[in-house]
Amino acid sequence: MHETPIPTTLDALPNEILIQIASHLDLGAPSIAKFPHEPSPQLTSSDKTPLKTLSRVSWKWRKIVLSSLFYYSRIILDKEPQWVPIDARLIENMQGHLTSLSDHETQIYQKMRGKFKSSSMWAFDESFDDLLINLCPVHEEDAFLKSVPATLWLPRLPKWFTHFTRFVADYNLKHHIRSIVLVADKEYELSDIPSADVPLGRAVSEIWSQIFSHLEPLRVVVAAPPTTLAGLLGTQVLSSDVWAFDMKMHYIELVQPRSSRADHTRESNCRPWDSALVHRRPWTHLGYNEGSSITAYSTYEYHLKQSPKMLYLILLRLAKEAQDCCNIHSFSFYAVFPFSTNLTTVIRALHKVKTLRKVQFQLAPGDENILLDARDKMGRAQPRDLWMEWNESYKAIASFLGSYTFPNGAEFVSSDCSNLSLADEVDRLMSMLRERGTGWRKTELGKWTRDLSLDGAGERSDTGPAVQM
Repeated sequence: MHETPIPTTLDALPNEILIQIASHLDLGAPSIAKFPHEPSPQLTSSDKTPLKTLSRVSWKWRKIVLSSLFYYSRIILDKEPQWVPIDARLIENMQGHLTSLSDHETQIYQKMRGKFKSSSMWAFDESFDDLLINLCPVHEEDAFLKSVPATLWLPRLPKWFTHFTRFVADYNLKHHIRSIVLVADKEYELSDIPSADVPLGRAVSEIWSQIFSHLEPLRVVVAAPPTTLAGLLGTQVLSSDVWAFDMKMHYIELVQPRSSRADHTRESNCRPWDSALVHRRPWTHLGYNEGSSITAYSTYEYHLKQSPKMLYLILLRLAKEAQDCCNIHSFSFYAVFPFSTNLTTVIRALHKVKTLRKVQFQLAPGDENILLDARDKMGRAQPRDLWMEWNESYKAIASFLGSYTFPNGAEFVSSDCSNLSLADEVDRLMSMLRERGTGWRKTELGKWTRDLSLDGAGERSDTGPAVQM
């Protein structure tokens, strides 16, 4: 009688067991853990990559963990400038190279020469350049345009993206990719050139069309400098004070549930379903991290400065264009000492979104942030001003929690409560809400649940005057 040999190596185990073993090495996405941290291009970086290491052990292990490796994927936009501003001087220069121009360059030359001839202005006037300037993409065969030193940058997918999508299709990974983080670390510098709006819109539309035609992520994060993020979101910065805040990067996070697509499609009228990211899918969660405002505290009359307004405009767009059936249910906001006036602007937009069931805020540096101890970053900012704005901001949040029509069971989370001294202040404000008759029941440190049965309880037991916030 022959006995069944006992497996002596991991590779001899059934795939089902190997998959279970590999699942314990899935540490989750760095972009989830780091999303509340002060924004930086390192959002997706991690020193620990056990699944990648395991995939290098053998071909069998690589096959086991392949789909897991791409749960959380990152796309870094191409950094090379690929657009040329076409003006009269450049066209005049092209005339001396007509025999060597590519077909694309010849088309540009002929089109612009025709435009110059039809204009009553002299082609070399400075005002002419501003009026009729065109931005043209540089194609691979455009030797002349490649030699132009004044090339400009517009967002575009990296060259490897085509190979990546082919790989995804070959290995049937489309529905295994849960999250996409789109990273851009270049500042968009053409916001003051009106003629750049059209090529920017086309470039951004192409980015999202390519991503969503080949991938189906439940979560999309965009990490980019404010002006670049505004372009990628199809909105505006709406602030002339960006310089004062020196915000290197903002994050936005959009999440959809697994089951949402069946109920909400382009055939429905629940949203425009246009080229903007905010309408590409029926997102139910929106998270935003605008980083630190501390630099602006060193400026003259800092309280008059306005931080970038992309979040405000996106919330207004959702409130106006998305039906309640597919609008956001959850909202989170992270910042480091934002001005209370700027936070109040965000809250004003939140009031217009009628579907919120959970809100989360963090307005002070997290445990990982040593910003308050960095003299070079603090500059002339006074700590008392920072904490005064923090306190005024939480008063605005408390007012929102007391006036917005939250359903029973809605949640409020303050991530600042990990600091016990700040937790005491948030507790005090929430107690004031309770005393004024709005029922929020504390469930754990930094978390409260809307309890309609408690409404009015504080008013009935309070014999003193109402507390003003």
